Amino acid sequence: MRIGRIALFIFSVVCILSLNAQTREELEKKRREIQQEIASLQQAQAAVSKNKKASLSDLKLLERKLRSRYAVINNLNDEMRLIDNTIFSNNREIYRLQKQLDTLRQQYAKTVEYAYKNRSSYDMLNFIFTSASFNDAIKRVTYLKSYRKYRDEQVLNINRTQKELAERIEMLSVNKQEKGKVLDEQKKQKEILEDEKKEKNQFVAKLKNREKEIEKEMAAKRKIERSLQSSIAAIVKREIEAARKKAEEEARRMAAGAVTKAAETKAVTGPNDATAITRKVNVLENTPEVTKVSVGFENNRGNLPWPVERGTVTSGFGRNKIEGTSIIEDNIGITIQTVSGANVKAVFEGVVTTVYDVSGSQTVTIKHGKYFTTYYNLSSVNVGKGASVSMGQVIGKAAQNDDGDGEIIFVVNIESNFVNPETWLKNR
Repeated sequence: MRIGRIALFIFSVVCILSLNAQTREELEKKRREIQQEIASLQQAQAAVSKNKKASLSDLKLLERKLRSRYAVINNLNDEMRLIDNTIFSNNREIYRLQKQLDTLRQQYAKTVEYAYKNRSSYDMLNFIFTSASFNDAIKRVTYLKSYRKYRDEQVLNINRTQKELAERIEMLSVNKQEKGKVLDEQKKQKEILEDEKKEKNQFVAKLKNREKEIEKEMAAKRKIERSLQSSIAAIVKREIEAARKKAEEEARRMAAGAVTKAAETKAVTGPNDATAITRKVNVLENTPEVTKVSVGFENNRGNLPWPVERGTVTSGFGRNKIEGTSIIEDNIGITIQTVSGANVKAVFEGVVTTVYDVSGSQTVTIKHGKYFTTYYNLSSVNVGKGASVSMGQVIGKAAQNDDGDGEIIFVVNIESNFVNPETWLKNR
């Protein structure tokens, strides 16, 4: 039993320490942020649904709203655990203080009893005057003073402990009230979650009725994405070739200039050596300045700003099967719904490699060392090929999609490898 109690105590301490990393204020702040995201998703859903036609954009918004609702409930669970740990800690402290108070009262009772038995002034004087010597008398007087002081301290300790115990009991009462509020909120969120699940299931059934029509829409979208993918691949290939030629020319120039130095002539002689030099670094990072930009982009993974001020991802990266249908998405980037005409911004500093047209929509690709970002479906463009751009600089305006909503496709690739843009952007 003793081992079990020790194990339980250790477990509770570990739980408290792990949750203390997140305070209730932090949890509540995070919950407010998630709830703001849900409100934004509901607004976006209302905007998408205005055409009364079941679309994949609607479904994606519903799915993201459900994920956010689950996040709110998980947040409340964390807060509940934090409150439970606080209640556990306060109960333990109340028990300790009560034991301490009982001990102090018992000790004080004994001192009072002793003082009562020796309460006469005669006894006190007799205690002093029966000393064996003057020094002994001084010690007895000092003892009596210390004894009185001890009794006074006992009273102070009892009062202090009673006050601390009352404060702990009050804290425990507040904790229980807070727990009740969190439980009520948790219940409310779970009820909303069930309603949203029903809404999603009804929508999936509605979407299934349009499956053939949606498949045609998806086929058109896939055609656009293939064109965009081919264009980006061609741009990257061209940039790599240009960087390789530049590196080889630089290597040959260095080799020619080193002819007068025997040691350097042995190290750098002929075309083979020029090739070896280009292999030491990524060809796209051919200058310290470009390498710095590339490293900066990489170090900001998960913290890059969004390409639009306000937007919602309605189509994610990669291969995904649409629930309740046989439709499969395979996206090279993410589709972001925003306001028509919204400013589209560069997510990091770099150089515009190309401004081009893909299936009738203006597109901008920016090079950040070995990284590339592409912004598709722009109604207008503010930059030209070769222009240097800074983080957050406006490069164009968002165009509309077929439903009349503002929308862009945002793509990130490392050389010719396409990666999930959401993992590079900061949480919203």
